[in-house]
Formats: sequence, structure tokens, C-alpha cells
Amino acid sequence: MIEKLKQAAELIRNSKHTTAFTVAGISVESGIPPFRGKDGLWSKYNPVVLDLDYFHQKPFESWKVIREIFYDFFGKAKPNPAHFVLAKMQQNGLLNSIITQNIDILN
Repeated sequence: MIEKLKQAAELIRNSKHTTAFTVAGISVESGIPPFRGKDGLWSKYNPVVLDLDYFHQKPFESWKVIREIFYDFFGKAKPNPAHFVLAKMQQNGLLNSIITQNIDILN
């Protein structure tokens, strides 16, 4: 395992352009649950409540969920060690870009 980590570090150091790909799991430690999975938001909320047609039909019900998800969860989140490592890698010129599926603004 250590040898594989050393090889990965060497590849990153020698790379001309390094990109990190992040997914929902990177922000779980920050208190943001993923949308899918056992403890995901869709196990608590029906995803249809974020559909635009549903919002137009039932704005108060939709807004309640929007507020809980995007203000209660996302609004209180702070970057975790994974975010700080990626930021440090960028500062040190080891990471050129980050591509993420996240909408939590922590990446």
C-alpha cells in the first residue's frame, strides 16, 4: 500500500497537468449528506420536491425542502481535510483543476 502511495505521489509530482475528480462523498465529513445511498437525502425526501413542475404546483412544500437542504445542510458546512488537501495541492502547483459533481461550493 505504501509503495502504491509513493508511486501516485511521484506521478502527481511529474505530471504536466493534474485534475482531481470529486463526488458527493468528499463533503459527507463536512456534514452534507449525499443525495443517494443509505443515509442520503433521497431516503429522507422525495426527489420530486426539487422538480420545477412540482415547485410551480406546490411552492410552499417545495420551498420547505429547498430551505432544509440548501440552507440547513449546505449553509452550515465547513471544508474538511480532503478539501484542504486539494487546496494545498493547487497552491503548491500540484493540481491544475478540480471537476466536481457537488453543488456545495466547498470544492
